[in-house]
Amino acid sequence: MSDFGYEEMLKINRPFNPSDDELNQLAKFMTDEPKRIPAGYTYLGQFIDHDISLDSATVARIPPWNEISVANISNKRTPFFNLETLYGLGCIKAELLQEKSKSFLRLGETINGDFVEKDFPIPNDLPRMKNSPTAQIVDERNDENLAVAQTQVAFIKFHNAVVNHLGGEDTTARFEEARKIVTLHYQWIILKDFLPKIIKQSVLNQVLSEGNRFYFPERDSAFMPLEFSVAAYRAGHSLVRNSYNWNRLFNDDPKSLSATIFELSLFTGRGKLDGKNNLVRDWLVNWNWFYDLSNHNHKQKFNFAPRIDTKIAPLLGFLPNSNGEFPGIFGRETSLAAMDLYRARALSLPSGQDVAKIILGTKERILKPEQLANLLPENLKYVFSIETPLWFYLLAEAEIEENGQTLGEVGSRIVAETFVALLRLSKPSILEDEFKPKPEFCGYGGKFGMPELLKFVAKGNKIFDELNPIGNA
Repeated sequence: MSDFGYEEMLKINRPFNPSDDELNQLAKFMTDEPKRIPAGYTYLGQFIDHDISLDSATVARIPPWNEISVANISNKRTPFFNLETLYGLGCIKAELLQEKSKSFLRLGETINGDFVEKDFPIPNDLPRMKNSPTAQIVDERNDENLAVAQTQVAFIKFHNAVVNHLGGEDTTARFEEARKIVTLHYQWIILKDFLPKIIKQSVLNQVLSEGNRFYFPERDSAFMPLEFSVAAYRAGHSLVRNSYNWNRLFNDDPKSLSATIFELSLFTGRGKLDGKNNLVRDWLVNWNWFYDLSNHNHKQKFNFAPRIDTKIAPLLGFLPNSNGEFPGIFGRETSLAAMDLYRARALSLPSGQDVAKIILGTKERILKPEQLANLLPENLKYVFSIETPLWFYLLAEAEIEENGQTLGEVGSRIVAETFVALLRLSKPSILEDEFKPKPEFCGYGGKFGMPELLKFVAKGNKIFDELNPIGNA
């Protein structure tokens, strides 16, 4: 039997001969696991946003398609990273403190649920008004979904753990010392742990070393850039999932119940705690599934955020309307994406192309119409590929240039300059004061971020698992 050979089908006869190094780099790229953001950072980002920004139109419940303008809205938060939503401003209010304490922050009790009936020695919820599901906190938005509510609970616990760590008398002076320590470590988390998850590290490093090029706020008149608050930072909306592996009771196991973003809203003050005055213990979070706590037993159910791209969770198209009702149909009043787009138009934001040209300094690096058209449905290709809403443009930039792992060059620049400038203006400030996290708070190699904060809280409790309150069985 004769042998059969091989030859070119197309007879081009022009060999392509890349170098060994180029082939190795391509092979490495093809086998590298893409960077994925743990889902806890989605809600840390929301917690941070509430700390620095609350526009008056939101307070007045003015829908984004009504008459609003830059001239008639104001920021009801100080735009600094001072944990205003945890502590308020100035002297601490008595209702935020534990009863008869001058240094410990108050937490809220939980109650037995359908599945978990056991007493917990430590409260695990936001403090609530007597006989009411309403949280007694500075910013009610931190009780609009259970993930951000439990994030605030974690920071309350961290404050109390720091107070215990300091020792001494239960005094206002000890409270203020703990408050400063917590605030500086919070800023460290923002700069070293959170920002590198969502923006390009090269852009952040450049802003830190060379300074800002576009945003120069003064402390007494610090403004919140619209390009940041209405567009670039809203990239966080693309990091929301439809549902989560929340704890052993609510996860993606076929025998378990679901934990969709609807349920996470229901079991909060916004959702009237499903008709109760306290959070049921069934709904306490398992932090091992939201942050990398190096616990390999929890990897199977670990929650990663989606990529930063032009798609957001479908359930975000069916939010409760202004009456708190779930109509179950798409509409501008119930679609988060629609509300974001309407708000940008109402505030007269320029197109993504106009912003990119200024930040990049050249037309050549702006996303091409054909690149944007590839992300759009047929009926919108020619509507939004030449001029594109800034929010959509920045999501597209992340998707096209960074494979959704971080924001792109333009989005990263807007976020980096905003955060770095406001960090410098904050008092205290890790960028103005020489600061390093306390070694006893840190993990391996002196690292400190949200995982280390949670571990420090858990380390101080020998009788109760702070990371997974309802356990695995």
